[in-house]
Amino acid sequence: MIYFLLKYIALFMVKFFYRRIRVHNKDRVPTEGPVILVANHPNTLMDPLLVALMSGRNPHALGKSTLFSSPLNRWFFNAIHVLPVYRKQDAVKEMGKNAEIFEKCYQSLEGGNVLIIMPEGISQMDGTLHEIKTGSARIALGAEQRNNFELGLKIVPAGINYSAPTQFFKDVQCRFGRQIDLSQFRALYETDEYEAVYQVTSLIRDALEKLTTTVEQAETAQVLSNLKKIYKQELAVDMGVHDQLDQHDFEMTRGMADAINWYYKHYPDAYHSMDTQMRAYLAKIEGLELRDDLLSTARGQRTFARRALGLAGVILGFPLYSWGLINNYIPYRIPQWVVKILKPTVEYLSTFKMISGFLSFSALYTLQGLLVWWLTQSGGWTTAYLISLLPAARFALYYHDTMRRYRQHLRILTLFIKRKTLMYEIIQERLALITALDEAKLKYMNRAEEEPGSKVGVDDDEA
Repeated sequence: MIYFLLKYIALFMVKFFYRRIRVHNKDRVPTEGPVILVANHPNTLMDPLLVALMSGRNPHALGKSTLFSSPLNRWFFNAIHVLPVYRKQDAVKEMGKNAEIFEKCYQSLEGGNVLIIMPEGISQMDGTLHEIKTGSARIALGAEQRNNFELGLKIVPAGINYSAPTQFFKDVQCRFGRQIDLSQFRALYETDEYEAVYQVTSLIRDALEKLTTTVEQAETAQVLSNLKKIYKQELAVDMGVHDQLDQHDFEMTRGMADAINWYYKHYPDAYHSMDTQMRAYLAKIEGLELRDDLLSTARGQRTFARRALGLAGVILGFPLYSWGLINNYIPYRIPQWVVKILKPTVEYLSTFKMISGFLSFSALYTLQGLLVWWLTQSGGWTTAYLISLLPAARFALYYHDTMRRYRQHLRILTLFIKRKTLMYEIIQERLALITALDEAKLKYMNRAEEEPGSKVGVDDDEA
């Protein structure tokens, strides 16, 4: 009972915290029978939570033993079916308990349940996929071996990709990969257990690499971030998908990550030169409080009718924006104050924000509802007021982002009037940078055509 109550509360929380949650290939998760879901792990508690909620099942999960450090934590994580894993770096004296945990995993899978495992074993937001531990493969193959390889267990990889992992009202994607069927490893496991575990672990890593927008080296993660700021819009126009940018964001980012990995290996000097050039350019425009995407000439054409419609929306939407701002400003700010005071690590930021936000919005909405009831003595007005709060809050955030773009346009216009020479220099610097990136892209594309089996981006059907 507690599990399902917390599940629906968590579902409400994530749907409010993120602007959009895109789920791809959910049909690859079997609707019944034993499954192990394996996912990348940049964002501590958010990753398994998202995988669990988007899978359509009611999974159990493995979590590090340090999560069970207090009686309240133990009660909570036991209630949501999390099993502790005793890692060497956390509890070297208690690692013997892992045999008991393996047994519980086997029993859970034999009962037809779903088990979530984060095979990297650690959560680090550095843009890379870390070493994949063998525990997932060992549990999966061990469960099948106990059941004469007739359990029908499937491993389903899941890639979690955040547009901005620590920020509120951003996007997240959950991409499920092809099932890994354990039955094909029976003969190998019976003759060479270690090799079977190694091969299954390698398949998991290969799948997660295709399902995530990670890079191979932590030092290249910032390069990918900068490249997305400067070049993603240009690439979308070049590919003819500018009007569907959100739908193709993953494929473009995955392609850029692959290109960066290749360039880093084969042209290190050119790579570092490009990195320096992008950093210098971005530092210059950010110092002027400008956004690169509004300086791009590849943003596509907007008709007069669309511009007029946008302006009308800004004018007509102001009252609703004001309503949302007045009623939601304090609970919106509370999570920011909480993380400023508690200073959690970056991997825990979004978790702290989401939980504190849920508590603050719940508490303030309750108080506001009671105040409206006291003033109106009307259940109808109170209900209507409460129903209006969340939609108005989301609209206020959307309106605020829209107004920021308008202010950017005005700032660019002002700078062109007051500091014309500087702006022309920036535009020329940007054009030179885009030309260099085009040449680098062409070099990578030619390489992709020449090397058998290589391609830019990843098709959903292949992941």
